[in-house]
Amino acid sequence: MNLEALVDLMDGKGELAGALANSEQRTARLVDQLRFQHEVLAEIHELSDPKSKTPLQDRDLIRIKAHVALRQAAQSGMLS
Repeated sequence: MNLEALVDLMDGKGELAGALANSEQRTARLVDQLRFQHEVLAEIHELSDPKSKTPLQDRDLIRIKAHVALRQAAQSGMLS
């Protein structure tokens, strides 16, 4: 790496700095997507309690939540 490229990188300029910024943005989006998926899984886990008093309603909510999570993952393109 030449000195000029290193200076540009440190100043946030140039091709390498742009690639690094894009990588950081993609990583942040991926972390957000994983947090969302984790939250949905936690909600599904609660709804799947065998002691539930409304198992059919809970089953329908599980299906809806899973559908939304799968659709979101597909639309984002982050996990596929």
